[in-house]
Parts: sequence; structure tokens; C-alpha cells
Amino acid sequence: MTTKFVLAAVAVASLLSAAGCGGAATSAPPVTTVNPSSPSYSSLQFAVGTANIYGETQIGLNVVSTFRQNSGASATGVNTPTLKGVFRVTAAAVPSYAESSPSNSGFPDPYVTLFNGGPSVREVGGNTLFGTPQTVAAGTPSCDGPGPFPAPPPGQSFVTCPSGLAANTSTFGQSGGVFAMGLAPYNAVAETGQAYSYQPYPQPLFGSADLTSSYQFIPWGGPPAFDPDHTGMGERDGAGAINGIDSFGDPYFLGVGEGVTVVDGIIPSSGSYTLNVAIATIGNGGAITTSNVSKTASLNAGTILPTITAPLFTPDGKGGGTFSVTLPGGVTEAYVQIVDYGPGGGPNDGAAPTPANCQGARGTSFAPVYYTIHVTSASTAYALPDTIGPNLATSGGATNLEPSPSICTAAQNTSKIGSATNGDDVVMQMVGFDYPIYQAALGLTQSSTPENPTITGASGQADVTISRAVEQDDGATAAPVTLRRGLPQRVHAYHRIRR
Repeated sequence: MTTKFVLAAVAVASLLSAAGCGGAATSAPPVTTVNPSSPSYSSLQFAVGTANIYGETQIGLNVVSTFRQNSGASATGVNTPTLKGVFRVTAAAVPSYAESSPSNSGFPDPYVTLFNGGPSVREVGGNTLFGTPQTVAAGTPSCDGPGPFPAPPPGQSFVTCPSGLAANTSTFGQSGGVFAMGLAPYNAVAETGQAYSYQPYPQPLFGSADLTSSYQFIPWGGPPAFDPDHTGMGERDGAGAINGIDSFGDPYFLGVGEGVTVVDGIIPSSGSYTLNVAIATIGNGGAITTSNVSKTASLNAGTILPTITAPLFTPDGKGGGTFSVTLPGGVTEAYVQIVDYGPGGGPNDGAAPTPANCQGARGTSFAPVYYTIHVTSASTAYALPDTIGPNLATSGGATNLEPSPSICTAAQNTSKIGSATNGDDVVMQMVGFDYPIYQAALGLTQSSTPENPTITGASGQADVTISRAVEQDDGATAAPVTLRRGLPQRVHAYHRIRR
């Protein structure tokens, strides 16, 4: 795996092993020789901007951050973020994901609420979103406060903290931190040294009930824009990616994290915002020391990018297709996200779990396939190539490459599967920016990665506009449908209980 955001999980193993070593240890130096908050070791960047989500009246907050070593790799493997600013949290409070249902009681991060679709009780009405430090003693039960509590989501309940225990649920829980390309659930689990998850947060963050369209997308960067191994197939080539399922039950890696973090369910105002990163280290003798790195940024809430519209995909009958885009004023670049769910796999078409298609074992039978087109100007036609789909060869790695069709047609599916099968369901969405996000994210796949990529535009902030998602069923031949709340979704294992 070549992308540097993965190094977050590896870095923590070194830091934790160093914590228990004496000065004569041969495996790793004492942790006192490394100061992860020192400017000579790491650099935190932070910017904010407005988020036009689906063209709705209430704007959200776009949060852009990088926390990197001089080499461009993530600065730490574990940290705890706190986002504070001139905003008010209006999304409904939810219990942690683990508290929401008895069947979720074994969820690896018992304190996180984001994956249950909202902030914690103690965050609602305030101006702060935060995480839960891993310094909380192992086995401490999750709880939401002393009560009384607001009405919870149907079928769920909040947990009253026992005497002497403070509320510990939070938006980001123990899994969320700040890494090479922003906020993500990549914090490592101390017992294993592996990340809780390797998959970016769903966007927008809460999928708030305030939005009439709550379809959330995973900001995976796929080919042709993101192709770390230069095989044309992105992370589904089998050449360098680690295949498997993380502790959250999610497959990794389906692409390159694009660094998109859009917070809905809040009301942002003009003024100063702060991102603080707390880093706890264990010194010789077991003493825990917490250091903090903070950055501030300013927001002009009156600067809002125009509403953007998802393009429609016109298949060419060979696995690829074309589409046209329009970039509204102020948008300097955009991602066109194309997600192939396979036949019957799209939310509007029933969200069939892992349907087989013509792409073989690494295709939609494993997980949705992500494609990204980087757009810098309006064009009459952009193209998705015919054959940049997952590698059909299941052995041989980089020496055995057999690309599959990008979007399987009915004929291609029928030929491969051996029985009459529809074409793949495709979801189209466009995300526009007024800052150079692509170069910042692309750098994670390069041999030389800048420590401080540019994360603001000409206005000094980082604004975003997100289109509604449009599904085109059966190989994009059926009438497109705008995805809205209530449709079944297959974007994240922990979203099965979406409200």
C-alpha cells in the first residue's frame, strides 16, 4: 500500500512500543526522544469554509486539515481532536453506536456517536465537537451524562452515567483523529497497533435530519484521478493494496482518502475557529503526558459557493461512458464521483448486498467500486475509460493485470455470470471546491509528499459545494433518480441502523 495515510496505523505501533523501552532498548528508542508535537517533527494545518450541501438553505461547515511529519506521513497514530468555533450544533443528539442497540454492544469504539448519525448529548446546542481520549481507562462504560436527556432516536436510549463517572460519548469517540489528510477514524487500537478503521468518514458527517437528501458518500478517490500503483485500476488492482476487513467490519482499501470533511447539522457564523489535537504519550515508568497542537482559522460565512449539479452518465456500451459538467462561479475544481454498485446494488434499486457483476472477485461482489474524475474546467464531454475496473486476475499481483469493464453492461454481466443479468447501478455526484484539494490528496500517493500542502483558496478559506446524488439504474439506461432520505444504503457496515 503506497498511500501515506495508512502509515498512521503503523506509526502508533512504534510510539507505543517505544513507551515501554528503556534507554538501552534495541527495538525502538525511548519515547522521550520523539516529541510528536514539536514543530521540528510535525506540522498541523487547518482551514475552514462554508459548505453548500445539496443547495439547501442551511449551510454547513467544511473542515480541512493535515497533520504530517516532515516526510508527509501522518504525524501520529493516535490523537484526540477538538473542533471549536463560532457555530451552534443543531443536529439531534444520539447515543453512541454501541449503546444504540444490544446487537452493537461489541462495536470496537463504544464512545463514538457519529456513526449513529449525530453528535453526543453534551455537544448539542454548543460550539464544540470533540473526541474521547484513549487515556480513558480500558473497560470504562460509555455514558451520555447525568440526564435528563432529550428524546432519543426510535428504539434507542441514552445511558445515565453512574456516580463519579463523567459523560464520555462524543462525535469522534476514541477512533477519530487528525491525520495526513484530515479528520478520520484512523486512530490505532493500543492492544493491536492497527487502526480502528481504514475508511474515511461518510459525508456529510451526520446525514442530518435537517437535510431533505441524506445520501452519504464515502470520499474514496478512485481511478483515473487516483491510481497509486499506476496500473490504471486504482486500489482494486491487487498490486499493492491490503485486502481485508477492518475492526469496524469495513473493507479496506477501496481508494485513496480525499480529505473531505463536511459537518452538517450545525449553524456556522463568521469568526474564529480552532482545531486542537491532543497527543498522549507514555514515558518510561508508565507516566502519561498529554501535549497539544492547535491551529486557528477564520470563516466568512457570507462566502458560499453556488449550488452544483451532478452530471448524467451516458454509457458507450463497452464499459465506459461520457458526461458533461458545468462549474459554477467560484468553483476552481471538482471531483465527479462515480460509484458502481453492481446490478440491483444501488440504493434506489433495492441495495442488494454485494451483487456479482462482470468485474470478478474484486468488483461489486466485494464492495462498491469508486471512480473519480478531477475536473478543472467545464467541458462538453469528460470520459470514464472503458476498462479501468478491478483486476480480474486474483494472483500474481503487479505482474498479472487484467482490467475489467469500468461499469458493466447487461451484456457483459450476462456473459460473465452465465445468466441474464441487468447492467450495473451507478451513482453520480459532484463536489466542487475553491481550493486545491486534489493536489493535497494526490500527494499521499507520490514518492515525495509535501508536509504542508496548500489547503485554502484565493479568499483564504476552503469552501465546498456538494450536489445531490443521482442514481442511474441498469447500466445508466433507466431514468435517473435523485437519492433522498429513506432509501436503503450500502455505504458502510455501521450504517445498517441509519435512522
